[in-house]
Order: sequence, then C-alpha cells, then structure tokens
Amino acid sequence: MVRRNVTEGPSHEVDRLDQASPTTQAASVTKAGEPAGRPTAESDPAAVKARRMRTFKDAARELVLVALLFGVYKLGRGLASGETSTAFSNAKQLLTMQKDLRLPDEAAIQDWFMQSHAAVTFCNKYYAYVHFPATVGFLLWLWIRHRDHYKWVRNILAMMTGAALIIHILVPLAPPRKMPGFTDTGMDAGDSPYSGAGAKIANQFAAMPSLHVGWAVVVALGIASVWHAAGTGRRVASWAVWLHPAITLMVVVVTANHYWMDAVVAVLLMIFALAVLPGPDRNLQRGLIRPIPAPRIAR
Repeated sequence: MVRRNVTEGPSHEVDRLDQASPTTQAASVTKAGEPAGRPTAESDPAAVKARRMRTFKDAARELVLVALLFGVYKLGRGLASGETSTAFSNAKQLLTMQKDLRLPDEAAIQDWFMQSHAAVTFCNKYYAYVHFPATVGFLLWLWIRHRDHYKWVRNILAMMTGAALIIHILVPLAPPRKMPGFTDTGMDAGDSPYSGAGAKIANQFAAMPSLHVGWAVVVALGIASVWHAAGTGRRVASWAVWLHPAITLMVVVVTANHYWMDAVVAVLLMIFALAVLPGPDRNLQRGLIRPIPAPRIAR
C-alpha cells in the first residue's frame, strides 16, 4: 500500500469548517455580551430565586397597601355616621337641585323597574356582589399581566377614595332609600349590604360620591387602555367593558342607594386624578431584557 503524504492548505481547513454540523456551529456561539460558560439569568438558580422573592415581596407590599387603604376608608366613613339631621337636610337640597337641573326622576325609574321582580333582584345582587370582587380581580389581572398599567390605576383609585372619604366627612348625605318616595329594595330582597352585620360597619350617610360608579368607570378605563392597543377583537371588547359602569349606574339608581349627582361627582374625581397623576409607566415594558435571537446558520 502506498501511503500518500498530503499537506492540507488553508483551503482544506475552510472546507472542513463548512462541513461541520449546524449543531456544532450553534453550540460555539454565545449570547452577545455573555462570557462563554457563564450561566444565564434564566438558568441561574440564585437569580431565579431572587426574582421570585422580589415578586413575592412586591405582591405582599401591594396587598398591604390596598388593605390599609380600604381599612382607613372604612374607618373614616364611620366618622360621619352620626350626622343624621345634616345628612337628611343635604339629601333634600340635593333632590331639589336635581329637579332644577331637570335630571330624570330616580323614584319614577325605580317604580318602573319594580314591576319586574327579576330585574330588581338582579340589581340588588349586582350592587352587593359585583362591585368589590370585580375591582379586586381587575387589580390582580393588571398586576400579573400588565404591570405598567397597575401602578397608574392603583394611584387613581387611591386618590379617588381619599377624596371621597373627605367628602363623606364634610358632606354627610342620606341615600335615596331613606327618603320619602323611594323603596329600599335591598332590604326587601334580603341582599342589602347595609343590613345585619353590614349595618354595624357601613356608614348609612355616605352616599356622596358613589364609589360603586367611580370604581366601575376606572375598571372600564383600565381594561380599555390595555386592550385598545391590541388586535381588532380586543379593541372591540375594549368598548364592551363600558357596559360595567353603565349597568352599575342603573343599579345604584334602581336600588335607591345613590343619586345621579353621586355618580357625577365620582366621575369628576376620576377626571381630576387623571389630570394630576402620571400615565402608565411604559418604561417597565421598555426596560425588560429581550433575548438576543440566535444567529442564523447558513446551510
């Protein structure tokens, strides 16, 4: 056998590299800016644990803040609970003002709805069981999926609630259900949040403003602001979410828990909060580290 001694030149070395498998070539490529052999943030157990701990601390802090806000609000509402004579006097003046403004008669609307037991039952259950769970669920959804909008919405709700608390203390107001010509449908149907144990913690004379309506408008605004920039389907849904504040407005009137002006003042508080607070923190999205795509291997 004749052994040939062939010396490979540079061209042979290039051909050998070209024939290497794509897997071998891809394995030799590291992420930009990362030294070879160093674990990434996604694979480093310490980094993953630190990120989870930070998320847990953030969630706990937000939970404490919301609970503290709700507790202070409930405590403050009780400060005006004893102003009975002033609350009824203010209610009479408000009804007169609404009549002068030619606003629809709430008592007439309530009488019309009371012809249907199912409609009144629906309104009372919506008032008692949708308002708070819907707001909490909405905040959780924002915190988990749209953190850039969460702080913006939370601050709006906090400012509205704080301003409402001041109004409750300064302007006690008896709700329509306690005025002549109106019916306390919640008490009749057994779904009133102001009876039983609720009567001991709720302020019966804090009708102005209606946070049921105010919070519902903020929920719709928050969802619409997130979905409007999405695809066509969600853009249509972003308009449908406004049914929630519309139904809430109808509900507070039918149940005689609030006046028209209670809803108007709540919306004005929201507009004021929008004017003085910064918008969604878009930098949270811009600041996210985006993975660098792997280079395409020529074949």
